[in-house]
Amino acid sequence: MSTVAPAASATPRLAVLEVLSEPSYRRLWLSGLFVNAARWMDLVVLGWLSYQLTDSPFMVGLAAFARSAPMMALGPLAGIVADRAHRGRVLLATQTLGLLTGLTLTLVFARGAGGYWALVGLETLFGVLWALDFPARRTSIFTLVGPRRVANAVSLETVSMQVAKIGGPVLAGVGLARLGPEACFGAIAVLYALGLLVSLGLPGRIGGPSRGPRAGVLATLAEGARTAWAEPTVRAVLLITVLMNTLFFPYQHMLPVFARHVLGGGPEFLGALVAADGLGALLGALAIASQRGFLSHRRLFAVSVLSAPFLLLAFSASRWGGLCLVILVLIGALESGFASMQSTLVLLAAPETSRGGAMGILSACIGTQPLGTLWIGLLASTSGVPLAMAADAGLALALILPLALSLDRLRSRET
Repeated sequence: MSTVAPAASATPRLAVLEVLSEPSYRRLWLSGLFVNAARWMDLVVLGWLSYQLTDSPFMVGLAAFARSAPMMALGPLAGIVADRAHRGRVLLATQTLGLLTGLTLTLVFARGAGGYWALVGLETLFGVLWALDFPARRTSIFTLVGPRRVANAVSLETVSMQVAKIGGPVLAGVGLARLGPEACFGAIAVLYALGLLVSLGLPGRIGGPSRGPRAGVLATLAEGARTAWAEPTVRAVLLITVLMNTLFFPYQHMLPVFARHVLGGGPEFLGALVAADGLGALLGALAIASQRGFLSHRRLFAVSVLSAPFLLLAFSASRWGGLCLVILVLIGALESGFASMQSTLVLLAAPETSRGGAMGILSACIGTQPLGTLWIGLLASTSGVPLAMAADAGLALALILPLALSLDRLRSRET
């Protein structure tokens, strides 16, 4: 198969403009921008407050576990919801509940009642909402743009996430340093409200549940798992996703500790670290979204998941804030390749009637990250954050290598 892109790729902006020309997709994209900005603000505030309230890396990991565990526990069921419920209404419901949860956190901290366990309990609700939002939003993308443009559309969705990953942490860092947590949670509520307003006209355009025979929930879960495991590409993607989320991505939850005790920074510098990661991911997502010709999804995925842990090893060894920022920009670009191709490969391989179920299984694999946050929190408490990050990165690299090589060997089967 030739890998030469058609002549149209000389103007790669057209690939992006073609997808953005769909009005409903633009509204979905903008809604996702607000929701993801709220999510990244929340993650930064949660990490900083957890460490401030407990002075324990393990308790930071435990808070992150509570925030992310619902995706692991509810991911497959959320995928079934995305297949059987009206996806547009699911998105409206999650954003409405996000607004209410943000307002509750604002009130709790404004009244001085914001202890660690109150924070963790309410943050768990945010985790439930994210578990429901992910498969509904990703399958809605496929419904709006179709298989030909799904890679560009998912990459643009990644752009939305990374723009939010730049702006959200900066707002969180400045808000924590100058206004306090109640102002940050108020801003999160406002972002959910904006996402809700943008989404109000979407349900009728996204359409209702997917059509097809309806088996029982347990039978559907079992069939979805069998189908995913039988397809070599999907199987490798799911296994790599578990390894990345248990061994690589937990470093993000230790950034508050790394910023404060290793680099000697405050909440504003923490926001800059997370934003640097987001900047790199934004640049990577824009590069992927602009591709109009042939793009080896498996090759890009494999390169991303092998290079990112290697750079994390370099980050864990650095004691210079400027170098850490540069490394995080590079890591972010690779994370973007991983995230975009992860969803693209699964969406293209899944049948129409179970596409939501496939995304639900993927979200459950993504949701294994809480196991990694507990582990890195425990390891950091005994050995220090730099060593914990380095150990996880080295193990991730060793375990992912054979899976990534198997994906690369399958690239000749891409269409």
